[in-house]
Amino acid sequence: MTPIGQIASCLAAVALLNGCCGFLSSDESRYEKNLECAGRITDLKSIEILAKGNFCCEPLPPGIQSLPQARRFYLEKARNLRPDAVEPLLGLGRAYWEEGNFPEAQKCFQLAAPRLDKPIYAEIAAVTMMRLQGRFDEGRALAEKIRSEKGVDGEKVAEYLLGRLAFDAGEILTAQVHFELALRRAERGDFGLGGTPFTMRDARFYLALIKHRSGDPQGAYVEFLAFLKKMSDPEFQIFYAYWLPRLQDDQGALFEKIETDWTHVRQ
Repeated sequence: MTPIGQIASCLAAVALLNGCCGFLSSDESRYEKNLECAGRITDLKSIEILAKGNFCCEPLPPGIQSLPQARRFYLEKARNLRPDAVEPLLGLGRAYWEEGNFPEAQKCFQLAAPRLDKPIYAEIAAVTMMRLQGRFDEGRALAEKIRSEKGVDGEKVAEYLLGRLAFDAGEILTAQVHFELALRRAERGDFGLGGTPFTMRDARFYLALIKHRSGDPQGAYVEFLAFLKKMSDPEFQIFYAYWLPRLQDDQGALFEKIETDWTHVRQ
């Protein structure tokens, strides 16, 4: 290409950039764009695409290979532009959770909670992060706070969360009491938790595992069937379809595999 042709090409590229991305002239527009770019991170191909700066997104730096890390890149930029906003905090909490960085995730959720009109989403997530760190007393205190919240069936949410905390603390009979109380309330309503995306569909699974460990394989089987009826999650179905033929002759091993590799880090 001749020098004149190169100049013309560069000018055309600048004009195209200004036409597509020239609107990103204010902090608010850049804030919204960074949230949008974080939302575009859905698979490894999207990392490759955004590393090139497509969709008017700032190019991802070299070395970013995981989805949570890529999302955090844009969410941190959004947070810097609007330190008071709650959306980046919630997104960062989820990203740290996916990375297994539970202390940082907890910080994000606890910062987000008082900024929400309905803080229960961030509170449930914070209790989960406390549980995954073995900070059971802190988790119980926050679960009891949720119990008193109005309009979200705080009793049901608290009993479920206390069941998960007790189970991880090795107090399986105490956990059984909490799960049974939560399920009684769910039968009068639903398995959702306070209008959030979180659910207690795995409560029956934990009862199955508790009954198995307590020497009641038939009771465990009944509870597990009830759990399977609630679990329509396609990712779980793939997971279960893989492990069932391998472990179906060992009920305990199947239950422990589901708890270790599926339910433990999920809500």
